[in-house]
Amino acid sequence: MAEVVLSVAFRYEECPELRRVLEDFRDMVNFCVRRALETGITSFARLRREVYAEFKRRWSGYATHYCHSAVKVATSMLKSWRNKCRKGLADPNKPPQARKLFMRLDPGLFTFYGDRVRITVAPRRWLWLKLVVGKYQSKFVEVWRRGELKVGEIAVNECYVYVPFRKTVDLSNPRDWIALDINEESVVAVSSNPHAFRWSLKEVKRIHYVYHEKRRRIQRIKGKRRAKLLKKYNTRHRNRIRDLLHKLSRTIVNTAKQLDAGILMEDLKGIKQRIKYGKSMNRRLHQFWNPRRLQFYIDYKARLAGLPVHYLNPRGTSQRCPLCGGKLALNGYRWVRCRCGYASDRDTTACLNLLKMWGCAPTPNARQ
Repeated sequence: MAEVVLSVAFRYEECPELRRVLEDFRDMVNFCVRRALETGITSFARLRREVYAEFKRRWSGYATHYCHSAVKVATSMLKSWRNKCRKGLADPNKPPQARKLFMRLDPGLFTFYGDRVRITVAPRRWLWLKLVVGKYQSKFVEVWRRGELKVGEIAVNECYVYVPFRKTVDLSNPRDWIALDINEESVVAVSSNPHAFRWSLKEVKRIHYVYHEKRRRIQRIKGKRRAKLLKKYNTRHRNRIRDLLHKLSRTIVNTAKQLDAGILMEDLKGIKQRIKYGKSMNRRLHQFWNPRRLQFYIDYKARLAGLPVHYLNPRGTSQRCPLCGGKLALNGYRWVRCRCGYASDRDTTACLNLLKMWGCAPTPNARQ
């Protein structure tokens, strides 16, 4: 058994008092960050003990649970900053600072009612947020009302309430496994049955290119109109790509569910930083390729459906023969062959090698 968490965004009706609370919470977080840097404290528990007395004096009009939440956010920010400093991705002389208006609340500071959220500001003083429950959100609210979902720590900003729904699912070994290979123009899958599938990503690539060209033309415009147009088309671009990837990930997970198959994927973390094919290739993959986002959508949808997901090292999977383990030779565009007689495309080969690594490889003549 495992717990899966999915955060759902709810818009809420305007609440004038909330902005002041958000501004105060930002000040609380920055206060905790400064105190942690001054004292050299990295532990959540030690920092909470360090700031608790002064926190109560500064923000006497708030419940002390806010100290707990602010310290948790501050320690998380500092941990991320220190990790980036070690990797050379952040300046050690510029510590993090909370700038946006948001707050993260533990269950002691709010009560979720499905269409409303009651936020405790101080003992016997509350804020009520009326949520806008759309068709998507209502599916989770209905399951929550039946007691099949639990609610974790919520986050609130100027526009949304983010409600994390938690579900306990059985991720025991499935009947079969299906391996995925994600490239620029398609997603290829091979199962241990065996079956083979291919889903096109050409529309995703086309949308990336279209909006890339639109932004290039907008960059020639001078004045405030340029920023307004860039924001408009960046939002449209992001929403269209997300919509396509969500639909594709749902199709992939439904296919795996019909086969009762767990999912194997390549560990592509940091893939764009590791690619060294040349300047034009690197630019193209950074702008027109979304492998990690698609993997994220597949991952959480599969776990919610009770299907386990595992990531394997992709090194050499498209260059090694799944039959004999020998080095493959190119035989045209994206096709490979081996001296043992094996011949297929690079994507199917990668999937077969992933299945072989997991110990469930089929005969490498899967239907396509």
